[in-house]
Amino acid sequence: MALILIFSLPGCNQDQKKTEQKQKTQEEVPPSVSGEDTQAKIIKLSNKDINELDIKTTRVAREIQNYMVVAPGVAFPAPDHINIISAPVDGRITSIQVTEGDSVSSGSVLITMESLKFGSLVAEYLQAEAEESYQRNRLERIEQLVEKKISSQSELDRARSDYKRASATVNAAYSKLRAVGVPDYDIQKYASNENINPVLNIRAAISGYIDQRFVDLGQSVNAYDKLARVIDKTHVLVKGYVSPQEGQILKTGDSVTITRRKEGSRTMKGVINTINPGLDETNRSVVVNIIIATVDGWPKPGENLRLEIEASSPAEVIAVPVDALTYDGNTPIVFVKQNKSTYEKRPLSVSEIRDKYAIVESGLSKNEEIAITQVFSLKALSRYEKFAE
Repeated sequence: MALILIFSLPGCNQDQKKTEQKQKTQEEVPPSVSGEDTQAKIIKLSNKDINELDIKTTRVAREIQNYMVVAPGVAFPAPDHINIISAPVDGRITSIQVTEGDSVSSGSVLITMESLKFGSLVAEYLQAEAEESYQRNRLERIEQLVEKKISSQSELDRARSDYKRASATVNAAYSKLRAVGVPDYDIQKYASNENINPVLNIRAAISGYIDQRFVDLGQSVNAYDKLARVIDKTHVLVKGYVSPQEGQILKTGDSVTITRRKEGSRTMKGVINTINPGLDETNRSVVVNIIIATVDGWPKPGENLRLEIEASSPAEVIAVPVDALTYDGNTPIVFVKQNKSTYEKRPLSVSEIRDKYAIVESGLSKNEEIAITQVFSLKALSRYEKFAE
């Protein structure tokens, strides 16, 4: 027993030294680093401290919070204000009336093309017109003969049926010409011409300017090939690129201020028309769409812009000024006023920080009063036990 006692004493001494050394090490680590000093504490102020610090406070409330979301944007041609000119049938370009940048009016001729298919459509329409005219005259003659009891009722019924078929054929041929872009006044001219000219005029559907031209003189084209693009510069579509986190608080109808990205002298107001539900594949952003009327041709398609979107939180939240917030380690804290001389150091759970406010998930209730000045002085006082209880 004596031997066991002799050999165990050094081991006990070493364990006691290790324990003391560990405790000493823990005491030397600052609370802001160790993260152990994040519990609520009460700070008592003397009359002298109250006068010298002159702490300003604010009362927190649970309400809808307004945000300002800043995002880059790019102007594009607006939907319903852009016209892609396509070849309605196969053919060959015989003339080009405009160049890129030219202003055009709705209905003006941009390109002419020679097409055998178009010539066949005109011939089909003229044949249908002639057949309908013949069947109309025939029906009128048979109706007169039936009244005089010369022709039978069955012949009249057959004449009426033939006339209806001829009228249907005319309507079909007319629809084909309208489908390839031939206006009514051109169709009426075909009936008076003895010769068929297989030249099709390609016209602008909207007023604007020629943005692009895709064909050259003499080029052969197939049906539905792109020939040119007309843009109406009175309206543009502005696409804004917002982070997924900020995109969650945006909604259609939010007000937007649009300015130049480099020069903020020009400003324009608008609202969010639509929000794409998915992320943009190129920059992984939420895309918001704003359709606006241009002023003196600004903004132009392709121009880089700066967007300031006025948004609001989807529900009532508690927001505290950033000036009232400080940190103990990684834990955000505020100082809640209990009375004139007493403040409580309160740890918080913060979901996000926007503009000059932090959104609080838990740790504060509405109508509580927090310090917004001398926050670091209160934090320093909370370190000393003689000032804290």
